[in-house]
Amino acid sequence: MNAPNVKLIIQAVATLLYSNITEDINEGKVIPINSDLYFFSEEKYIAENPGEFEEDRIALLRKTPTQDEISGFIEAIYDLAQFSPECCVICLVYINRINALTEMPLLPTTWRPLVIISLMIAQKMWDDKYLSNADFQYIYPFFNSTQFNMLEIKFLDLIQYNTHIKLSIYTKYYLELKSLNPDDFPLKPMDVYTMGTLEKKSHNLEEKVKYASQTGALKAQSGLNAIFAIN
Repeated sequence: MNAPNVKLIIQAVATLLYSNITEDINEGKVIPINSDLYFFSEEKYIAENPGEFEEDRIALLRKTPTQDEISGFIEAIYDLAQFSPECCVICLVYINRINALTEMPLLPTTWRPLVIISLMIAQKMWDDKYLSNADFQYIYPFFNSTQFNMLEIKFLDLIQYNTHIKLSIYTKYYLELKSLNPDDFPLKPMDVYTMGTLEKKSHNLEEKVKYASQTGALKAQSGLNAIFAIN
């Protein structure tokens, strides 16, 4: 990575995600196969296409990740997508939102889909330039572009299209990340103007997604890229 400051932020995100994963595992949380949450479990796709997965690969997918493995996965996304550092905070907001609304657990076979989809949505909302869903196949070829589109729309549906991020929410997650490295955390707090921009952009996305859902324009086969020009 060319930006060590972003790497430090990603490491903090990985620390929080690792804590959530180990907590959910220790509590014995599972996802019923008849649940909409199961779309975000790699187990679903392993079961549907067993011939495509060797036993060693399945074992790796089911293995509890280390913090370094989580960090490395997010860094690989960053290397291609070059998302803004703020997307790390926004990603956490969205992951915790789907957890709060649906009790979606972070497990060895759900954390990768949840991280990559939340970052995809965060980048579309916040950054002026963002990757198409098809580009993410190069990072995570487990899913094809059609599946990425479907998961993106499913994620938005499960969070009830609530992409809006208020100042208090962003600040809460920012401070939680900063507390892991209080003396050397590279991301500065948002100023009033930037925070206003975040609230406006996230609210605009929410309005667009809700309208598209109501009018039938929000289709899983196309995802957000074909529908929105997010400014």
